[in-house]
Amino acid sequence: MSATRVSVLVPLTGPSPDLPTTLETVEQYLQGTGFEFDVRVLDRRDGAGYGAMLRRGVADASGTVIVVIDPAMTHPADAIGDAVAMITSLATDVVFATHDGRDDERFRLTRALLVPLIPDPAAHLMAFSSAAAQLLFGEAKRADGAIDLEVAYLANKYGFRVERLNVHTRAPARRTFRGFRALVAAVGIRLTDRRNGYRAARRCPICFSAEVWNCAQIPGNIVRACSRCKCRYLNQFAEEDSTPVRRVLRAHPIVSDPLDDTQHSSMARQKTVSRRLSLLRRELAARARVLEVGVRDGTFGASATQEFEYVGIDPAESCARQARSRGLEVYCANVGAFVNTGPSFDAITIFHVFENLADPHDALARMKDLLKPGGVLLLTTFDTEGLLYLLTEQKRMTHNFRKHLILYSRSALIELLEHSGFEIAAIGPDFEYRDHKFLRHWIGARWPAMAWPARLALKVLPDPLLVSSGSIRVLARRRAGPPVGVRPIRSVEPTHAR
Repeated sequence: MSATRVSVLVPLTGPSPDLPTTLETVEQYLQGTGFEFDVRVLDRRDGAGYGAMLRRGVADASGTVIVVIDPAMTHPADAIGDAVAMITSLATDVVFATHDGRDDERFRLTRALLVPLIPDPAAHLMAFSSAAAQLLFGEAKRADGAIDLEVAYLANKYGFRVERLNVHTRAPARRTFRGFRALVAAVGIRLTDRRNGYRAARRCPICFSAEVWNCAQIPGNIVRACSRCKCRYLNQFAEEDSTPVRRVLRAHPIVSDPLDDTQHSSMARQKTVSRRLSLLRRELAARARVLEVGVRDGTFGASATQEFEYVGIDPAESCARQARSRGLEVYCANVGAFVNTGPSFDAITIFHVFENLADPHDALARMKDLLKPGGVLLLTTFDTEGLLYLLTEQKRMTHNFRKHLILYSRSALIELLEHSGFEIAAIGPDFEYRDHKFLRHWIGARWPAMAWPARLALKVLPDPLLVSSGSIRVLARRRAGPPVGVRPIRSVEPTHAR
């Protein structure tokens, strides 16, 4: 394996008596790390400013990691190695140093106008992967010291991971931006973006809007949020082999341990299934043909096959095998690859599986083809506009995207279905049955102070209990003809910056 090559850029904006000492210190440190490196001093050419120097230096750099330091280098040399290690370990794409860890308490107005994570002007050390540096500095327009703010804004716009690195500074470094000038620069950056001065970011996979931003950083990925449709989704869905990342589809384990508080009891699951079947009875005739997308352990299919002609599909082989062991007609396939050898279906059910599909437009188009005109689509999914999700969003962000790819808002789901050839028949909150054992565990894990009051309250309530899961239930019907008077939602030529 070839050694990591590091390009260190030292932008020189004026006389610096400490420059020879800085270069010697950096070279001595990097020689002991095993990195291949080159150190470049960037000076003014034709009156070029600080931003122009950085753009020129990044364009000429050949390293896989690009580090920008101040000529005075008030931080220790090993901070460069720490920043390079964070990049090469794939933990992040961009590193901003901070000298005291109090970034959230300074430049609050600037952060509100731009992004929460901005460089610390008192600890001038930044590191980038080569791909991130080429894109960010290639799109940056500022010629002054506020290019640091611009790069931070663009890193958020284009979905790069940004991490802080705490360093110990000996003396305050030259500040690349200051209070009032930072506010003026932040407004200018925003106006440039409004005038489409920057290349458009990767569009939202639901509404194809370019108004997206980083919502949260989770291990190995970034959660993006769309300002238009209010959806949340992972920044990366697939790797080079086109397999979903960070998701392992397994069959739901059979509840065998009565002391396992994280599993729903069989009675709670069966009552939830009965509630869902009652909705289908109102819409379908006897022995109607029903397709379930995502059979899980086959609990719903075992009950549905007694009243309807049931067919199930699931991309996880273990789930399909477990459902077939219960005597169900289940195929191991996703909705796009499923071939229906019988008549069109009267109904399709998809319970908390839609958020696991990488391309919702193609999935809904395929479901529409499988349904007969007037057929029913019963769908349940999480609602990012719901009160329960809003209250627990930040604390549960990693858990939400452990298996899910996209979390939808109510308004986005309605628009998506209508543009896909469905008409909404009913929409409302989805309620599920949960046993007291699970509820005590769920409340205690999130709000420990409420554990004992909840335990006392549950003693007088029925077990299992019908509660809201923060989800919505949508009942839609396939239109008999093509959409009328509906503007296509898909962009003809979507632009992708990364």
